[in-house]
Amino acid sequence: MHKILAFSILGMGLTGAVLVISVPLLFNTPIGNVLKIVIAGSTTVFVIFAISALVFRRRLDEQAKKEDNLVK
Repeated sequence: MHKILAFSILGMGLTGAVLVISVPLLFNTPIGNVLKIVIAGSTTVFVIFAISALVFRRRLDEQAKKEDNLVK
């Protein structure tokens, strides 16, 4: 579970970097529609990674609380 959370945070960082690099190209588009598709795909993947990181973090917190209650 920790690896999944780590990979989703890493993926979120990489897709965020792609978005940061791609946005200035919108103002001087050498490619056109392909760039817009790449940006739309990167945005979608970024949102998916962000939501999955939040969900996995919540599950890990709940799992840790259950383990703490079992220890006490």
